[in-house]
Amino acid sequence: MLGDLHVSETFKIATKVYPSQLGDHEPEKLKATFRTSLAALQQKKVDLFYLHAPDKGTPFEDTLRAVQDLYEEGLFTELGISNFTAWQLTEIYYICKNNGWVLPTVYQGMYNAITRDVERELFSCLSKFNIRFYAYNPIAGGAFSPNIKIDNPVEEGSRFDPNTKLGKRYRERYWNDVYLSVIQEIHTVAAKHNISTIDVALRWMVHHSKLNVERGDGIIIGVSSIAHTEQNLLALDAGPLPDELVEALDAAWETTKAQCPPYFR
Repeated sequence: MLGDLHVSETFKIATKVYPSQLGDHEPEKLKATFRTSLAALQQKKVDLFYLHAPDKGTPFEDTLRAVQDLYEEGLFTELGISNFTAWQLTEIYYICKNNGWVLPTVYQGMYNAITRDVERELFSCLSKFNIRFYAYNPIAGGAFSPNIKIDNPVEEGSRFDPNTKLGKRYRERYWNDVYLSVIQEIHTVAAKHNISTIDVALRWMVHHSKLNVERGDGIIIGVSSIAHTEQNLLALDAGPLPDELVEALDAAWETTKAQCPPYFR
């Protein structure tokens, strides 16, 4: 669909290769998957190419040699890493550096006000190597929505549908008494200030998180309608949160910390 819309004339395009099974990051498989994506996007190159998770069946050096081949063909501009541990990212960085290969310059990771595992060690690693951080799940996969409650029916095909692979993954992350109860408490505090919890989550990301604007960090937002897009953009442009809400989010994180999903896979 993106290819049909010719969005590269206005926007930057990223693609990724996810290892669904061991060996998917073997050189020839990785190259074939990347080219399939490029063809579907109707692009001659993309701006950003992610290794979306580690393939534990393929040595990093083999994978990165294939990535370098694609880079030398001019098929992508920047290399991104996602869902790797800090030590794996360090290994990747030095493999690339020692071989004179394209260095990773972006890390895409899970981060929001009540899921802060990336702050523990990853952010220090990114600072050392001057790698930008792009945060996904800024509203906890939609769990900050006022419609998401543990007793509410789940819409078929939605992010939390237990009958889909993606839905099962998101329920493992956020669909539990600990997460949903603290979000309900945040709803209560947010209502006192007439701010939606989605706005609360996004404004926290902009003004109160450990994102580094000077480094070029960013926030990935997902939408299903123009109205959602407009709401999110307004929230991202709004100012800092009232102290009471910041304190409520910090308290919520102290509660969810023990149950927080790891930033890596």
